[in-house]
Amino acid sequence: MQCEDLDRLRTKSPASKSPAWPREAQQHLASCSRCSQLQAVLEAAEPADFPQALQNRIEAAILPGLQPVSPLPAASRIAASLLLCAVAVIAVVNWRLGIDGWQARSGLQVSVDFTLLGVSMLILAFALANRMVPGSLRAAPAWTLVVTPLLTLLAAVILFFGYRWSPPFWPRVFFCWEVGIACAAISAPLFWLVLRRGFSLNPVSQGAMTGLAAGLVGVTVLEIHCPNLDRMHIADGHLGAALTAVLAGAALSAILVKIQGRYA
Repeated sequence: MQCEDLDRLRTKSPASKSPAWPREAQQHLASCSRCSQLQAVLEAAEPADFPQALQNRIEAAILPGLQPVSPLPAASRIAASLLLCAVAVIAVVNWRLGIDGWQARSGLQVSVDFTLLGVSMLILAFALANRMVPGSLRAAPAWTLVVTPLLTLLAAVILFFGYRWSPPFWPRVFFCWEVGIACAAISAPLFWLVLRRGFSLNPVSQGAMTGLAAGLVGVTVLEIHCPNLDRMHIADGHLGAALTAVLAGAALSAILVKIQGRYA
């Protein structure tokens, strides 16, 4: 038995004395000065005198507001729900807009483009699902999960798409940017419905990640719909919409935190 095993045993039976523990635990106490000293302090400590009147006041303040809640689903189910919302928005919007962009791209461009988008969305979905529970494991910092997909997609655009300037450049960029933002605005409330039962210790980073997930929905819609294969157009109009969604998600979360702090 190791120190960690003894700590778990102490947590499960905080009121039990060491003589009542299994033989392996007693042997570890005899050989480990750290654990034996800690156990001696815990067994020598007397329970604190807690006035009954104070206990009644605390119970009267807390108990009326307590309500039963159902446990959170598994992270895989939450991630699947987020992905299902994303797929639903992409399918409905592209059913209306068309798939000219998909048909205009080469097989290599389609493979690289949508593989990166799918992997990025999958990683973000699981990261958001895990961050719903305080104290859960973090695979990577939030800024890494936001910056890496954007830079990876930008690198793929530069490598696999050419430069094809056309005179009405900015109007076309702005049109695609508007479509991407609209798709993100549709997706974000759906994601919120899935994530609202969780509790985030860093709402701003959570908002940025949720904004990126919604922005990637817009990018996917545009990649399927838009036949303009100019790398500048894709970087400014398509990825620009995702970056705008990230900033909007972080800003909105920061505003909500300030509002809640003011009226708390």
